[in-house]
Parts: sequence; C-alpha cells; structure tokens
Amino acid sequence: MGRSYSSRQRKVSSGIEGADEVIKLLKDMGIAAEKILEKAAEEGGKIALKEAKRRCPVDSGRLKASLHLTKGKKSQSKADVKIATGKQEYYGTFVELGTKHQGAKPYLRPAVDEKQGEISKAVNQAVLRALGRFR
Repeated sequence: MGRSYSSRQRKVSSGIEGADEVIKLLKDMGIAAEKILEKAAEEGGKIALKEAKRRCPVDSGRLKASLHLTKGKKSQSKADVKIATGKQEYYGTFVELGTKHQGAKPYLRPAVDEKQGEISKAVNQAVLRALGRFR
C-alpha cells in the first residue's frame, strides 16, 4: 500500500546552520534581509518544483505544465514559496491527496521529501552567499 498524505502535511521548513547568528545579522540588515530570504526560498523552491514536475502524473499534461512557484509570506527572519497549479488546474490537490472516488497520486510531497537535503543545502548556501560567507 502506498503512502497517504493529508493536506496538513504540505509545509516544509528548512533550517540554516548557525541560525541564531544569521537571524541576528538579517535583523540588523532590516529590509535587505527580506530579499535575501526570498531569494533563498526561491532557490530551494526551484529544486522542489523541478522534482514535482518530474513526478507529476500525466494525462493531458496540463497539470504538469501549470506547476509554478508563488511567493508566500516574508519577514526579516522567514520567507515562503509555494508550488501552485494554474487556476484551470485546480484539480492538482485532488490528484495529490485523492478523493472519495479517486486514489491519491502524490507528486508534491514526495518531491519535497526526496529533495529535502538538497533544498536545505540550496537555502543555506543562498543565505550564506548573500552574507558573504560562502566560498
């Protein structure tokens, strides 16, 4: 039997090595920190998006083609990106989670699960690069 996923399992967080020091530096930077974190979240999101597209079940191909990143909340210590479907492809959630009449065919959650290490590394590197500490 395959894994089942609930809608509550959609969020994935990525930590940063030396987070306390990094967060202090980002807070000291003010508004620039938001841009750094937004870029870092986008770097991680691109990895998840690529894997989600690779795993997406294909019938007409519209769902796979519609997958894209959207910007979420941001602050001086946090930024979010989400993988979203086009407005016409609202059924992406039904494919991912299943319905009463259709079994789940998860592609988003497994994509993130599979690439979590790579995503975290990309986020860390983007932040450290922006802070001038990555070589």
